[in-house]
Amino acid sequence: TSRAGRKEAQRASAMAGAKDLVLRILVVIALIWSCQVCRGVLKEVQSRQLRKPEAYPALSDDILPALGIFVGMFLAQLMFRPLFAVVARAMIPKKPRWSITVWGAKVTRCCDSVFKCLYYMAMTIWCFALLKDEPWLPRFLGGAGETKFCWTDGYPFQAVSPEMRQFYLTAVGYHISEVAMLLLEVRHPDFWEMLLHHTVSCSLVCFSYALNYVRIGSLVLLLHGATDVLIYLSKAIVDTPNTRCIVASYFALVVAYALFRICVFPMAIMRSAWVESVQEVGAAKLYGWGYLNFALFTLFLLHMYWFGLILKIGTHYRKTGQARDLQSNLSSLDVTDKKKS
Repeated sequence: TSRAGRKEAQRASAMAGAKDLVLRILVVIALIWSCQVCRGVLKEVQSRQLRKPEAYPALSDDILPALGIFVGMFLAQLMFRPLFAVVARAMIPKKPRWSITVWGAKVTRCCDSVFKCLYYMAMTIWCFALLKDEPWLPRFLGGAGETKFCWTDGYPFQAVSPEMRQFYLTAVGYHISEVAMLLLEVRHPDFWEMLLHHTVSCSLVCFSYALNYVRIGSLVLLLHGATDVLIYLSKAIVDTPNTRCIVASYFALVVAYALFRICVFPMAIMRSAWVESVQEVGAAKLYGWGYLNFALFTLFLLHMYWFGLILKIGTHYRKTGQARDLQSNLSSLDVTDKKKS
């Protein structure tokens, strides 16, 4: 039995190593490609401003507001932790098998998850309020339009309302703060997958704003935000003793994740970015189109991987009766600490 256990542990370690290698390669590709795109973005934006200065705003007007939102979001999350920690400790009683390190990590995760759940709830409501009457909001996201209208009305000189600009700048600032938090925090077992996700998401939000892919970008933000509310709600309560809430949030998450990220995202959003964009605009006018689709496909790969983990969480709960976040796997921090000592 012990030999079989060792073999299983070795197999799991080998798979984790292979997964991290693939993730590191994708991170390098994303960083190099996004840097190449970034170098040409300024020239492309300047060219568009020269052609239609009244229809294309200067990016310099938006840099300071975005940086201000980044600093505000970063500080708000850091300040929220000690403020909510008392409530989080009451929600998550320490179990005998947990070390102080593991319990502290779980309390911190609960605080961050509550903060992010509230953020995504506010952003999803805000985004839907802005899009509900727009012709590019499709029926499966609560509208009455079609995704092909993301590319009409003279792209790239589509009008963007001041309210949508403010929403987008908020998303830009938040996603930059996510990258900063990840790099400054103690590394968790899911570091590389989160670094890939944050790198791709941050570059997508920034480039889509600069290059006026705002219509398709707003659909991506709405779709992901609606699912993120349930993701972080589940993370916030996964270690609490309230089994009914855990089970209810889990099933809601499975349904929403499967619907929005596994079905709607590739079949509608990715298809629009890949096919409808070329049909309506033409490849010559779609600067950064290759990276845009690479980034969306990378997100979809992460979605598939995480959906497998979500289903595995349900299987684990059915076998053991214990709810566990297999993505973060904070219990492995004990192992890391023992190796360091």
